[in-house]
Amino acid sequence: MATYQEHIQRGLQKSRDALHENPSIDIRDLKLIVFSDHHRGKNDGADDFRPCKAAYHAALGYYLSAGFTLVLLGDVEELWECHAKDVIRTYHDTLILEQRFSLENRLIRFWGNHDDEWQYPSRVNKFLKTYLSNPRSVPGVLESQLLFVKSGDKKLGELFFVHGHQGTLESDRFSWLSRFAVRYLWRPFQRITNIKSTTPASDFNLRLKLELAMHEWASKQPGLILIAGHTHHPVFSSVSHEAMLKAEIADLKKRLDKTSYKKEQEKLAEQINEKNARLNWVLAKSNGVMLDIPSEQKPCYFNTGCCSFSDGDITGIEIENGLIRLVRWPDDEGNARKKILRQALLAEVLEDCH
Repeated sequence: MATYQEHIQRGLQKSRDALHENPSIDIRDLKLIVFSDHHRGKNDGADDFRPCKAAYHAALGYYLSAGFTLVLLGDVEELWECHAKDVIRTYHDTLILEQRFSLENRLIRFWGNHDDEWQYPSRVNKFLKTYLSNPRSVPGVLESQLLFVKSGDKKLGELFFVHGHQGTLESDRFSWLSRFAVRYLWRPFQRITNIKSTTPASDFNLRLKLELAMHEWASKQPGLILIAGHTHHPVFSSVSHEAMLKAEIADLKKRLDKTSYKKEQEKLAEQINEKNARLNWVLAKSNGVMLDIPSEQKPCYFNTGCCSFSDGDITGIEIENGLIRLVRWPDDEGNARKKILRQALLAEVLEDCH
């Protein structure tokens, strides 16, 4: 009998094997912003996107003006809790903003487990056709996409985009049962209590198992970077945001020990305090469960996080000028600008994945 991990890896492999046309692009021309897991609802107490709408609109305004391609990596609409027509009506203005990317041939949409209705062309034509109006755009809504990255005539590696629910018991193989429970049991309870569901499940240990399975699958694919969503957990180069903060704190402490200048000591001490505050803030959201992959492993797994954090923050993966970044909107002061949480040279990351 297959293990949980094996089911995940089979699901990912099946999704990749189903692809037949895989575009290629020069690394200098890559300019993407990848968001996922908005879970847009009906603007009621069960709507997880509602507190994030302002940050998301601000981000789209920036990326539209800056010439980015918008990649929506699944679970954009919450169709387990709501009917499609209600969500479309509620977030018509958001869809119009996303449509502006489509009109310039700069929108790619994927479906996830919570908006799996979009895997059916008839449902897309009925509800989304107006917002996917550029005939040159990628047809329909995709399950996955493999993108070959090159520099001139040299192939650097591959980017594999997928929501990340493939192979899971609750979100793929028995999604019909999960959909029923969410729509008719969880949503009424959520409306009454205003309790938010900002992760795919409350079981953070299960999330950890899923992420380890995704990383292991990606590590077996030479030169491939997996970019996923689904877990609502930001990950950069196979390192969680929590682990990044811990490493940054350790580095700041080393610098503090080496300096004898009082002003520099005070500055570094304050930075350590702020990083510790942020670390404990993030750990509290995940009950202290942290993805911890050994540093010698391939940096092949990235996760967008989500656009439905209860504090109004959104996170995403950005690729531009040969760099890949984990970004958060708004910034630390709550202003309508991005905060770069982590960045690296994409070519180097791809090289490390071979």
